[in-house]
Amino acid sequence: MAINYLKPPVTIEWQNNQGFRQDMPDDEWLAHCGERGWIAFSHDRKFHSEAVETAAVKQHGVGCFYLPCAQEPVWEKARCLVRSFERIKALAETTPKPFIYNVRQSGQIVRVGIDDR
Repeated sequence: MAINYLKPPVTIEWQNNQGFRQDMPDDEWLAHCGERGWIAFSHDRKFHSEAVETAAVKQHGVGCFYLPCAQEPVWEKARCLVRSFERIKALAETTPKPFIYNVRQSGQIVRVGIDDR
């Protein structure tokens, strides 16, 4: 995984490294994240609007960030992540779980409500 060659100040795991199937339902891999205390990152912005995913986030105490640039080239995805990294890290360390934040391409990070589900 190329990003690990940059030696980021955190451990980065990918679903393929963990043996998660490509077709694994979101609630299953979110449960694994919660059990391990991992922060989940996704381009899929439905965890707050789909009952099963929202329940998994809440039940398993998952912290999640929606990443921007899903349809962009890998370089743009990396640029968006690096630009927002320090703020993401600070929020992940200080926000009680469960939570979901939306990271925008501009670098702005906005909390997404999950309490109403």
